[in-house]
Amino acid sequence: MGKSNEPIWRQAVNHMLHFSFALKAEIEARLGEELGFGLADHEALINIHLHDAELKMSDLAEQLVLSRGGITKLVDRLETAGYLRRAPSAEDRRVTKVEITANGIDVVTRSRAVIDEIVTQRFASRITEDEAQFMKDLIRRAYHDEESTLVEE
Repeated sequence: MGKSNEPIWRQAVNHMLHFSFALKAEIEARLGEELGFGLADHEALINIHLHDAELKMSDLAEQLVLSRGGITKLVDRLETAGYLRRAPSAEDRRVTKVEITANGIDVVTRSRAVIDEIVTQRFASRITEDEAQFMKDLIRRAYHDEESTLVEE
């Protein structure tokens, strides 16, 4: 393959996107095979679990960058599966909160193990701690804005 005339930043972004698409596809396939759900389900559950309390549906939608309709469908699916439950807010009856169930904690623990295995094999085992920290700092700096939905785990 010859030398690209593209700026190095574009090459870097293209590599990052291609890698993330491939990684996401592998994660989606494994989660589907082993747990019967996808990465969006995992992301919703992990966000609620890490919040360590009830979370407003509107806040969850914002964190996952979903519309009101999108978050409703996702929560419906996860509630039907028994992974979370809706509850009216004690402070404001117009607000619906979601909380993770024991089954939700179990499945998110298992999905996190699947994701960790794939990410370790495809990525983490190939870089140093310093490189990982450098990448984290770079991505945070590039992504940071006042309205960032980046969740710190």
